[in-house]
Amino acid sequence: MMNERRLSNQSPLMATSQNPNPNPNPNPNPNRKLIFRNWAELNGDVLMLIFRKVGMIDVLMSVGSVCRAWRKVTEDEPALWRRIDMTSRGGKVALMHMHLANLAIGQVSCKQIELMKINLTKIAIDRSRGRIEQFWIEYFGDDDLLQYLCDRTSVLKSLRLISCGKISDEGIVETAKRQPLLEELEISGVLIHNKLPELVGEALPNLKQLNLFQSWHVFQNSRDEDFYNVMAFGIAKTMHHLRSLRLYCSRMSNKGLKAILEGCHT
Repeated sequence: MMNERRLSNQSPLMATSQNPNPNPNPNPNPNRKLIFRNWAELNGDVLMLIFRKVGMIDVLMSVGSVCRAWRKVTEDEPALWRRIDMTSRGGKVALMHMHLANLAIGQVSCKQIELMKINLTKIAIDRSRGRIEQFWIEYFGDDDLLQYLCDRTSVLKSLRLISCGKISDEGIVETAKRQPLLEELEISGVLIHNKLPELVGEALPNLKQLNLFQSWHVFQNSRDEDFYNVMAFGIAKTMHHLRSLRLYCSRMSNKGLKAILEGCHT
């Protein structure tokens, strides 16, 4: 009786909220026509914004297969490829491995998979038609890929090489010489020789941002301050316009730090 009295005292709104209609009508107005949008008719600029959110791997391997309009944007819009990001941000490298595994069905070697990644990157480079401004790769690539890049553009502003163990110091320096507009450089996860910063600085005196992440293995097995101080002295000697510097896994002494603070004064 007590429960019945409580239910009777509830407002109509409360009773309705506690007993929703289990089968609501999905179309309360049957005379109203549902409108379906044709994504193929979207403006090209809008499609490019969407494709940038999707991620480069999907654009290279899937988006162009949806329809002719989307394929036209992916192949004929160089602005879409001003930034080539083949790194693990947003799980893109994992996604690429998944796609390649599905294609290969486990019947190819790691070397062949790396070759597939290089070929995908070359497709992206070609589609940029010389307008690439940012080029970021991770876990693959070699000097030949950097040469392929430099043969097709000279307006690069940002270069990130993350755990690219097959790229040599000579390849990095040669790329720096051929990219006079380069403002940001990151080299990480590999052995970085102590003379490399000075050679890069001589090629890029106007470099503004430098990120050097020494290999953890090298860091653990090298406790020589002089090795890292040579890197610091090279930075101070050649990179006077540097605005941002990140040195990870470095054992440079206060002497090296002082040289950087005095040399990079702008």
